[in-house]
Amino acid sequence: MRESVDAARAAEAADEQGLLFTDDVSPLPSDLGYRGPTACNAAGITYRQLDYWARTGLVEPTVRGAKGSGSQRLYSFRDILILKVIKRLLDAGISLQQIRTAVSHLRERGTDDL
Repeated sequence: MRESVDAARAAEAADEQGLLFTDDVSPLPSDLGYRGPTACNAAGITYRQLDYWARTGLVEPTVRGAKGSGSQRLYSFRDILILKVIKRLLDAGISLQQIRTAVSHLRERGTDDL
């Protein structure tokens, strides 16, 4: 019963967005995300940068944050896109401090999208 309700909700959301494929639209698990090394490779950053940015709140994983030693952060696709934007800004010569200021202003204004 629960699965059919979830499938109906997913189909409604797909109708609003328009379907790319006509296959069955099943909801994704809530803990589906990308681990740190995968996020690093996709964004072109080091794991050390990823860890620092997560600990300092620049880009926190939205799927699952770290909850102590041994736990894994999970990053969404959107998180990886933000990491990639930050990396491109750094490569363009913008300082991390300026990027933090810009991200802070965007969050204060209620704009989550970069």
